[in-house]
Amino acid sequence: MRILRRGDTGSDVRVAQTALVRAGYDPGAVDGVFGARTESAVIQFQGTVGLTQDGIIGPNTWAYLEPFAMEPNPEVLRIGSRGEMVRALQTALKAAGFDPGAVDGIFGARTKAALEAFQKAKGIPVTGVADAITWLVIAPYIDYTNVVLRRGSTGMYVMILQSALVNACFNPGVIDGVFGANTLAAVLAFQRAKGLTADGIVGPRTWAALKPYITGKVVPYTVKAGDTLYSIAAAYHTTVSDILKLNPRADPNRIYPGEVFYIPVNSCSTNPGNPGPGGGTGGGGSGGTNPGC
Repeated sequence: MRILRRGDTGSDVRVAQTALVRAGYDPGAVDGVFGARTESAVIQFQGTVGLTQDGIIGPNTWAYLEPFAMEPNPEVLRIGSRGEMVRALQTALKAAGFDPGAVDGIFGARTKAALEAFQKAKGIPVTGVADAITWLVIAPYIDYTNVVLRRGSTGMYVMILQSALVNACFNPGVIDGVFGANTLAAVLAFQRAKGLTADGIVGPRTWAALKPYITGKVVPYTVKAGDTLYSIAAAYHTTVSDILKLNPRADPNRIYPGEVFYIPVNSCSTNPGNPGPGGGTGGGGSGGTNPGC
């Protein structure tokens, strides 16, 4: 990438603006024009990551920006991120006993260090990046007081909700972070089973009822000769889609012995004698109890 500064135009400026938006900054219109607002956003970003705040995108600034350009999900957080999801992460790290510094919604060096320490302690990849695996593991420490989800919601909170519903033996479909019809049916069934108002909206009372099922548990699995994603998924009572959500890869049709996958632990299927909150052991349709639970 070329060095960019105020007055430049082109597709690489648009890439930089897109990365800034995903990181939580406001460069103005993503139009490929490096104007005053883009310069201001670059200066703010540089301050967050600890670089000289000159408003020029040189090699060092590009090194921090490029991961945001490559990762389309703004809730995958890393150094340079800022916003409410960073604040939620910092609050959860503090609750888990890891000090991110000020809970200010700015992902700087201290937040990165705290996240790496958390990842090491939990036995997950130490990347300093809050990806899907990390969000699932830190989920028990998140404050859900102001988190309200409903049909149409998307993101990491929805993924956590879906995982909890699976653990509670209610089937939301694929754990994909999208609150669609299957997730709605599972939420309604869960609310009815728990004696809550069955409105399909996940607010404070529903989160409180879900708390025992937000386990934060994933297990590492080392691929052996002859394994397939389907055989691994079957062994852990999960789906290929759920495995790939936590372990994204360019070619899902190729896995190699020695690779490590992180698998979400399904508390429902690991306790086959548990009839589940809905009181049944079969079902398997959307919103019902999971098969084998």
